[in-house]
Amino acid sequence: MRKIRLVTIVGIIGVAAIVAVSLALTSTKAEASSCCSGHEQKPEMNMKNPVMAETLSLEKIHSEHLPMVLLSIDKAIKAIEAGNKETALAELNKAQAMLAVIKDDISKHVKPKFANIRCPIMGSPINQDKVAENLIRDYKDQKIAFCCGGCPVTWDKLTEAKKESKLAKAKPTVTENHSGYKH
Repeated sequence: MRKIRLVTIVGIIGVAAIVAVSLALTSTKAEASSCCSGHEQKPEMNMKNPVMAETLSLEKIHSEHLPMVLLSIDKAIKAIEAGNKETALAELNKAQAMLAVIKDDISKHVKPKFANIRCPIMGSPINQDKVAENLIRDYKDQKIAFCCGGCPVTWDKLTEAKKESKLAKAKPTVTENHSGYKH
């Protein structure tokens, strides 16, 4: 019974990862064709060491690297069914490392909606999917999001130096992505 439950959980995690990556691929296909044409990208992902020096193209992620993740998940499921926990964990760790690399490479193709992940005035986290049009300002070819109706008005009254300072604090740090989570 435990094996069946574990196999089900591993399968669900695998499907969720594939769906998430597929959605990112679908939503950025047009951007990728204009972004990546004209230059060659030939990094290789080794099953034992999935770290790469260059950004992968979305096509290479889809055609080569996602199948490698699926293979590791399949191997993990078979190892669980055979009662080999160590092999299963090793394959899941390998799949997790490959997905982390894929996620990072996809994020290089996806331009975030806003330059900031926190409100530059209040410091509150910004939910990029729920920002009303009246809570957005254009600033130096960037879209800046705010948490509430009073913040854009306050922003409009700031000097350029204050805007730069506040925006610098509201942007993601090196260890944060545009969803505000550390990675």
